[in-house]
Amino acid sequence: MPSLSPGTPGAKEAYGISVIRDDYSICIPSKALKRYNISNNDLVLLTSTRKGEGGLAILNYEKARQSVFNEIIRKIKDINLLVYERSRPYALTTVSNERIFLNQEFIDAFNLKTGDKLLVIKSTTVSMSFSPVEIWKEKFRKRGFLDAIRNLDKLELY
Repeated sequence: MPSLSPGTPGAKEAYGISVIRDDYSICIPSKALKRYNISNNDLVLLTSTRKGEGGLAILNYEKARQSVFNEIIRKIKDINLLVYERSRPYALTTVSNERIFLNQEFIDAFNLKTGDKLLVIKSTTVSMSFSPVEIWKEKFRKRGFLDAIRNLDKLELY
C-alpha cells in the first residue's frame, strides 16, 4: 500500500482511486478488501466522511458490530436502506465482485455524482474512506504536501 508522502510520519496510506460508474458502482481495490478483511458477498456498513465533504466510509460489518457502530446497525432494518443518525447517513450493503452498488439516494446522501474520482485511503483500523480526489488535493496544497499531490497521479485507477 503506497504512502502518498513516503518518509513522512503519519502519512496517509492509499489503495488507489475508484471512479463512480454510471451504474453507481464503486470498485474496492483488492488490497483494501484484504486489509479490512472483506470478501465478496460480505455485508458492509456505509457512512459519510467528514461533515461538509463528499464521500463515504466503508466498514467491515463484523468489526463495526463490535464497536460504537453496533447501536446504529441495530436501527437499520434492511439492506440498502438509508438511515440517519445525528444527521449522518448510514446503510448496509453487500460487496459483489469487489464492488458496492449505490443508488440515487446514497449518491445524494454522500454528496457524490457519477464520474467522481475517489481516493481510497486508510481512515481508521475499522474504516476505509472514499473521498473526492479534489478535496485531498486541496488539503495537501494547504499543508504544502506537493509530493503527495504528484503521487496521487501514480495511483491505480479502479
